[in-house]
Amino acid sequence: MQMLIRTALLTLVLAAPVNAFGGEYGTAAEAIAMLDRATKAMKTDKSEALKRFNNYDPQFRDRDLFVFCFHVPDGEVSAHEEIVGANARLLNDGLGKWFGEEMYQSAREDQISEVSYISTLPGSNRRIEKRAFVTWVVDQVCGVSVYQLNGQKPTQ
Repeated sequence: MQMLIRTALLTLVLAAPVNAFGGEYGTAAEAIAMLDRATKAMKTDKSEALKRFNNYDPQFRDRDLFVFCFHVPDGEVSAHEEIVGANARLLNDGLGKWFGEEMYQSAREDQISEVSYISTLPGSNRRIEKRAFVTWVVDQVCGVSVYQLNGQKPTQ
């Protein structure tokens, strides 16, 4: 029994993300958990879920983490804190990576795919890697993205 408890604790410690910015930003595990909640909400009532995503429901908005969705096949953003109505398939990071199209191409139903790109860190002009976890749900690609802060120094 003690060995089982030790193994469980060790697994939790090793799996826990280390956030170099002291919890100011969300973690990959938190992003994936939020995406799971969002997927369930979309499957229950898509219209209500999109409304909740766009109205900063605390289940779907935490620090820098939030749910975004775009309609398939046209790519129109249906949930996002800033760009509702834009064409997600045209999003790029300014360094040649068309991450919106990559999200569209890699999203699969009942599976989480990962797309990395460069983004500006909030409140600064520093550019840093960001990872988006995406899935295909109902008629949408939905995701949650997280800044890659562990061991990485943001660029100026």
